[in-house]
Amino acid sequence: MKLFIVRHGQTNYNVDRLINYDPEVDVHLTTAGIEEAQKVSDQLSVEEFDRVFVSRLPRTHQTAHIIKPDSELIIDARLDDIRNGFEGKLVSDFKALRNQSQDIYNYRYNKYSELSKDVFDRVQDFLNELKTQRHNSVLIVTSAHPWRHFRNILDQRDPSASLHENIPNAELLIREI
Repeated sequence: MKLFIVRHGQTNYNVDRLINYDPEVDVHLTTAGIEEAQKVSDQLSVEEFDRVFVSRLPRTHQTAHIIKPDSELIIDARLDDIRNGFEGKLVSDFKALRNQSQDIYNYRYNKYSELSKDVFDRVQDFLNELKTQRHNSVLIVTSAHPWRHFRNILDQRDPSASLHENIPNAELLIREI
């Protein structure tokens, strides 16, 4: 099975460097984000997908509809961004607190927030389920944190080593499983 994993295009929150994991908050693609998604669409124009999976976050739906306009989207919460307790706050504020921790991979801001490992486990569960299905080609549109873990799992990388890596908007990862 061939996987095409895409980070969503640029959003209004990306421009303002804000965190969003709540699907009810108005976070949408900017003009630049629409252009980024269109570039991915152009790259994948000849691809046919058996399934198109997205998170609950509207920015992933927007991106997927630009890439494959007539696709039926399958929403899966396991593809959501990390719920780190900083909804609507600056990314830099979260990273400053997290980076003070001795173990940034297992950093938890409060009892309601997720660990990076929790997202890793969600992505692993999603992939395990996907492997039981018979598809030739699948498009997955998600956010940066799950995108990192797809790459970590599929490339057998240390997941704790990738937390400082910047994943550009509309970044495309293609792998076979």
